[in-house]
Amino acid sequence: MSNTRQLAARLQDAADRHNREVKLEVWGKVLLGVGFSFLVFGFVFWFGWVAAWILGHPLDLEAWQFGALVTGLFFIVATWSAWQRVDPLSGLQPLSDGQRLLTLISQATPGLIYFSPRHASAGAAVVLLGGPLNVLEGLGIWVCRLRADPVLIEEAARLLAACREPYPVEEVREPAAALLLLRLKLIKAAPSGESAVVLLTEKGEKMLPRKKAHRRKEPNDPREFHENEE
Repeated sequence: MSNTRQLAARLQDAADRHNREVKLEVWGKVLLGVGFSFLVFGFVFWFGWVAAWILGHPLDLEAWQFGALVTGLFFIVATWSAWQRVDPLSGLQPLSDGQRLLTLISQATPGLIYFSPRHASAGAAVVLLGGPLNVLEGLGIWVCRLRADPVLIEEAARLLAACREPYPVEEVREPAAALLLLRLKLIKAAPSGESAVVLLTEKGEKMLPRKKAHRRKEPNDPREFHENEE
């Protein structure tokens, strides 16, 4: 097997291993998001069901129907807000000394209720967005996984081998191959005069096959030695 093919096989293994790690991370985020959403919106459904039971079937709906309607509305709004990357804590100021004091007093005094509506609504929004946000983040990570076809792997192998010496950025023929190596942390960029060069990282140096040291053949060497050298 030639050095280029051997290096390409190593790169393919590294890309596959990277994608397996990404898949585990994606599954972790998605399962966490789904589980958290089930708990949060399950509570919203229960709250809507109890509210409808106490109020006497508002909108001429059964209690479970009203709970499902409220839950669906909150879920749609939360998912859309998570998609738009809405930050409920944006612009939120910390509690003032007076608000903090009133909060502590209300906690220590039965029958006295005090809370900051702005902080309470922001906290509730963070809880509602938590599940959908984790699911969307997981899907976003999966979309950005490495897509390494054989042609790109071959080009990346040639580029990696060429980076044994500082390689000018201007001579990189395929930016996608350089990006693949960057994401695998096999190369790095460094300034060089008015331009930049591509260098191997320590991980990239270990990826390259070691050069074999060739000894000068002597007439008295065994025949097996000459055959191995060939």
